[in-house]
Amino acid sequence: MKFFAVFALCVASVSAVNLAAIAKPGFPEGRIINGHEADKGEAPFIVSLKTNSHFCGGSIIAENWVLTAGHCLIFNEFEIVAGLHSRNDESDVQIRKVTGKHQQIVHEKYTGDVGPYDIGLIYVDKPFKLNALTRHGTAAVAKVNLPTGKYESTGKGKLYGWGADNSGFLPNILNTLDVDIIGYEECKKALPSNAPLDPVNICSYTADTTDGACNGDSGGPMVRVTPDGTELVGVVSWGYKPCASSTMPSVYTWTSAFDKWIEESIKNYA
Repeated sequence: MKFFAVFALCVASVSAVNLAAIAKPGFPEGRIINGHEADKGEAPFIVSLKTNSHFCGGSIIAENWVLTAGHCLIFNEFEIVAGLHSRNDESDVQIRKVTGKHQQIVHEKYTGDVGPYDIGLIYVDKPFKLNALTRHGTAAVAKVNLPTGKYESTGKGKLYGWGADNSGFLPNILNTLDVDIIGYEECKKALPSNAPLDPVNICSYTADTTDGACNGDSGGPMVRVTPDGTELVGVVSWGYKPCASSTMPSVYTWTSAFDKWIEESIKNYA
């Protein structure tokens, strides 16, 4: 009986470890796996959403508007920090305050869980000063282009964020990662059959690597650089955890699927 009891406990312990190691869908843990430091001024459109500390990313799409993930909009009040490169240096930043839910728009079909329609807008009362040069001659704050339809959403892209790196610590400097962007159909084949994927999603994925797993900060930008400028093709939504060991695709809200929603939400905002 004693041997059986010890054996049962061992089996239970092993089962618990195995369960903890099983990849499962969830919101990103704010990681950029295998990324590197971005150049100063490389991504003047990215913003940090913060309460006492950074909790999500976002992108400036107009002087009064920031695009982010719906699941990031959980606080009534927070700050938007634009022009940030080093988290220890806010000398060139522009800070805007969000004082209530009236400044936040979450897609009406978003359920709050891992899944599609994970997109949201933030209105700022005081417009961002766009394209103003810093003392270093770079544009500290600028907007990113929404997809024009002239270029493919798939292909080579870049991801940005201050999420924890491989060490698990938050970097001081904005990080970036080159990614391979794939569409819904290809992503669906690379994910489990029960994955909560939808045609309004796109993914980043490099087979057999952890680069495509839970990369970046929630709400942050995945972009493509085109001859006409940088286009925001995806918003970091969800991925399979644990991030550092998962080799599954990272999932993004596909910006092009929401061009009319973005346009009408801004037009109808009052």
